[in-house]
Amino acid sequence: MMTASVSTAVTALPSDEISREELFRRRGDSSLIVVDVLPKDGYDSGHIPGAVNLPVDELTERAPEVLPNRAAEIAVYCGSFT
Repeated sequence: MMTASVSTAVTALPSDEISREELFRRRGDSSLIVVDVLPKDGYDSGHIPGAVNLPVDELTERAPEVLPNRAAEIAVYCGSFT
């Protein structure tokens, strides 16, 4: 069983929210990119499987490289996953 200490809602850009349950249900959905904005050590200590690590302090610099599809649905979360 997987548990997560992320908030009960995850923001999907631009401003919609999806529940944690919906996020987990859609984990394998290629139309949704899940982004963990914690620093690398936080990501390494536990994250949602399939999530991309893009730390907040690297967001501006690395977003075009990590998230090349600007039309993709993106869910961003900040929290540990264990």
